[in-house]
Amino acid sequence: MIPLLLLFVLTIVLIRLKIPIGVALILGAIFLGIYHFRLSGEFWEMLWQSLINLQTWKLVLTVALILTFAQIFESAGFVKSMVSSLESFLSPSWVTRIAPAIIGLLPMPGGAMVSAPIVKEMGRGTHTTPEQYTAANYWWRHVWETTWPLYPSIILAAAVLKVSVWDVARINFPISLTCIVAGFILKRVGSPKRSGSKPNWISLIGSLWPIMLIVLLSIVFKIDLVLSVMVVLAIVIISRKIAWPLIKGGLKEGFSLDIIALIFGVMTLMYAIDKTGVAAVFYSELLQMHIPPLIVVFVVPFVVGILTGVTSAYIGVGFPIVLPLLGTAAVSQSAGMLMAFAGGFMGVMSSPVHLCLVLTIDFFKASLIKTLAKLILPILLTSVISWLLAAVVYH
Repeated sequence: MIPLLLLFVLTIVLIRLKIPIGVALILGAIFLGIYHFRLSGEFWEMLWQSLINLQTWKLVLTVALILTFAQIFESAGFVKSMVSSLESFLSPSWVTRIAPAIIGLLPMPGGAMVSAPIVKEMGRGTHTTPEQYTAANYWWRHVWETTWPLYPSIILAAAVLKVSVWDVARINFPISLTCIVAGFILKRVGSPKRSGSKPNWISLIGSLWPIMLIVLLSIVFKIDLVLSVMVVLAIVIISRKIAWPLIKGGLKEGFSLDIIALIFGVMTLMYAIDKTGVAAVFYSELLQMHIPPLIVVFVVPFVVGILTGVTSAYIGVGFPIVLPLLGTAAVSQSAGMLMAFAGGFMGVMSSPVHLCLVLTIDFFKASLIKTLAKLILPILLTSVISWLLAAVVYH
């Protein structure tokens, strides 16, 4: 257990020191390798094998393309058109829920800032506090984070757990449903009365078709996600006549060194934990200590999530540690996956260093403590229901 604890502390400290998370994970893997193999040939072989792993390179391409698509989708005006069309269907109080949730289908860092101005505009003229604005925008923006297969975190988790992204989405879907239900605990933002304008179906479909087409190609026609994103991205660029500066900006965002380092960090650390055998030792020690495995599977990712505020951190650090507990007599694969995601996600949503929370608190000029206080009940409800599902239904 000592090497895993040292790895955990080292990685958290590096992330808190603002070291890019991918670099922190790679350094963690190097530490673990040296701790076990010193600088022997086994250590260098471990690093080399993780570098040439074809699955890792495919992950790099997949995540980079999805982030490029998200950037171009927003820059091309699809988001603005979507919000405008939603206003023809829904009252402001519903737009402030639906708009952040739909924008949440786009995997972009600090994405809550895209929906924040919409929520503020929809709530103008009502007695809404800055903390109520912040909590509503922040929560609804993230309801799909454990389910939507375009999120890099889902793709990374699928690789770590050795399942498909659609298996992750299927098993975690109750978390998203619970998040939606829990969101109604938060105070309504905006008027409940609709404007009365005629619903604009053409505009709504026109703003959502790229996302719908990716899902259609992937789920219905079983086309590989990489190819699906490439095809839709090409169609968007050609049909909208996207200018080269916007394309260049999207590629720069998607194929950034931080993103590439993140994926290599996750995969290298997972490879190191597997090769050194520390996870198996950790599992046997837990059995001797009689700690309920389901609790461990929830708590480890939760702690990583709350300390870092980064989804990829609880997957990159927490998941490989608890992986040996999944698929055992004590914790089924499905129950363990659900609890690990619920723990990590609720940790991230509770984190005072979560980028989306920090940015929206600054935008609405809200109090961090008062905002987190409003999120306690939704977080508790989601955690409890996830535990019940894992213990009773998925067990």
